[in-house]
Amino acid sequence: MIGKQKDYATRKAEAAQSARRTAGYCGLDHQDGKAFCTRQPHTDRRHEDYYTGRQSITDAVGTVWFE
Repeated sequence: MIGKQKDYATRKAEAAQSARRTAGYCGLDHQDGKAFCTRQPHTDRRHEDYYTGRQSITDAVGTVWFE
């Protein structure tokens, strides 16, 4: 039995999520889609992208959001 095949965008998003998890990140996408959580896997609702959204190169954290 062959199930319904996923479209390319869905497969690409799932592959990106899997790669982020493999690299040791939480990997949750930001609501706007322009950032993803670069913390280690965690159980709290705070998500941070240490790279995207920094105002200065000396900022420790860029984009922060809550799930």
